[in-house]
Amino acid sequence: MLLSRPLRAMAPAFGIILGFAWGCASDDEEPNPIVCDASSCSCGPQDDCEITEQMCFQGSCSLDCEADSVCVGECGESCSVDCAAGAQCDLTLGKSGSVTCSEGAICNVTCTDECSVSCGGAAECSLQCAGESEPQTLTEGGNCG
Repeated sequence: MLLSRPLRAMAPAFGIILGFAWGCASDDEEPNPIVCDASSCSCGPQDDCEITEQMCFQGSCSLDCEADSVCVGECGESCSVDCAAGAQCDLTLGKSGSVTCSEGAICNVTCTDECSVSCGGAAECSLQCAGESEPQTLTEGGNCG
């Protein structure tokens, strides 16, 4: 395609503008390292992963946040999360969701419906149920609904 001289000069600027409009990542942004298959997702050791409801293909799945990883986001309904030792999980769960927070992990969970949190020894856990203004600190576990 031939462009006139003024349009050729502006082409790089249009590319930048279009890149922002379509949400293209810049060169210094790292891709989300989470790996998913049909019913499970995994955030590798020492990775930072953004969790979205769309990652659970059939609405129900499991998520492994491996040692020293950070998992942040929404997991949706019937989502089972294992937050390994040293990991940090800041998640919102839907109906029938559950989180197992292993020893030494930090789990901050918000439930939009019924869900449960199990805390291992020396894990730091908090749970905020729908309609509550502040999260509650858990020692062994808790549930909503």
